[in-house]
Amino acid sequence: MIGPLSIARLAKRLQRDRRGLGVVEFALAAPFLILIYVGSFQLMDAISCYRKVSITDHALADLATRQKTVTPDQAQTILYAARQVMTPYSTAGATLIITEISIDKDGVPHVVWYKANDSTVVRDSDLAVPADIKVPNSYLILSKIIYHYQPVIGAKLIGPMTFEDHIYMNPRISDSICLNTGSAANPQCVEDGGTA
Repeated sequence: MIGPLSIARLAKRLQRDRRGLGVVEFALAAPFLILIYVGSFQLMDAISCYRKVSITDHALADLATRQKTVTPDQAQTILYAARQVMTPYSTAGATLIITEISIDKDGVPHVVWYKANDSTVVRDSDLAVPADIKVPNSYLILSKIIYHYQPVIGAKLIGPMTFEDHIYMNPRISDSICLNTGSAANPQCVEDGGTA
């Protein structure tokens, strides 16, 4: 039987004993440390992915504006080449679009042609060209990417995110870029509102 005196001695001995303190502190701190580590990793991965989206969009615009004439197949190749910039992120489900826009004499933008890697349709009403680049009687190339990011860790906790980027550029070699649906000898440029 344990008497009151031995309970007091046991309490004093436990008070001085520090052998299990580290384990208890680790057990309390470990969940928070793991959460901070996983959260930091996921945040950095999301930032890296968004940066890739931005770089891909710029590559798409750069490749498109270096052309004078493109065929529908060449436009598709440009979209495919830009998708390669997203590596190591999968581009399954990503939308990439090249659009040529004409600005009429009144400064109103119109879709001349567009090419997308999926069934996306671009209409005049979808255009939101900034006022400071609406130069009458000119052409612009709009490149756009919409990327659905799925977190690697904690997908249920964080959920998917959508990253979007776009850029307007002027054609570099000519005033406009002809989307040629004819042949090299007999080019037939797509007129306003067309796709291939």
